[in-house]
Amino acid sequence: MRVLNRLLAPLAVVGTVVLLAGPAQAAPNDQDTSWVQAAHLSNLAEIAAGNAAQQQATTQEVKDLGAMFVQMHTQLDSALAPVAQQLGIQLQPEPTAEQQAQLKAVQANTGRAFDTAWIAQQIGSHSTTLAATQQELKAGQDPTVLAQAQTATPVVQQHLDELRALAGQYGVPTSVPAGSGGQAADGGLPTSSWALIGVGGAALLAGGAGLVRRRATQA
Repeated sequence: MRVLNRLLAPLAVVGTVVLLAGPAQAAPNDQDTSWVQAAHLSNLAEIAAGNAAQQQATTQEVKDLGAMFVQMHTQLDSALAPVAQQLGIQLQPEPTAEQQAQLKAVQANTGRAFDTAWIAQQIGSHSTTLAATQQELKAGQDPTVLAQAQTATPVVQQHLDELRALAGQYGVPTSVPAGSGGQAADGGLPTSSWALIGVGGAALLAGGAGLVRRRATQA
């Protein structure tokens, strides 16, 4: 019996270690890593563009939309940052040189020309961001990254819808070449197939809509 106990003891220790360790979580794939980095750059670019709209736009509608972009993209990025840290994904501290050049080109306009250039550029960048996020939902594998993409999808779609509504008033084409936005514009899945709206995304949508209503009432 003592011999049997001595033989079983090491197995019991191994079993305990396995149970404590649990199943290993799969590392993020290249798609996950690329999307986290690109989504962060997109958030930074949209925050900068939103601030520019509040400073230079000639109409309250564009100013309000800029304020909404700042608020909601800041919230998206605040949720994304700890995920990147947890997964060891490095994030850039500022938008890319291309993104900054795009914004400077828009800011070179004055008056109504700024408003129309800003709307057109933002339609392009948000279209690219939406396509890249849909591609993440299609090809990503890390559950925490996929959750971030699910939350971001309805937010970016709402921004694109708001931009297209304004575009009709300003005579801006609603289909324009997508700016890089820090992301590659993959085709992704059709928009109609995305029914995955997280609680976080719904809260952001409600908050953004409330902000626009409050500003419209104050105007």
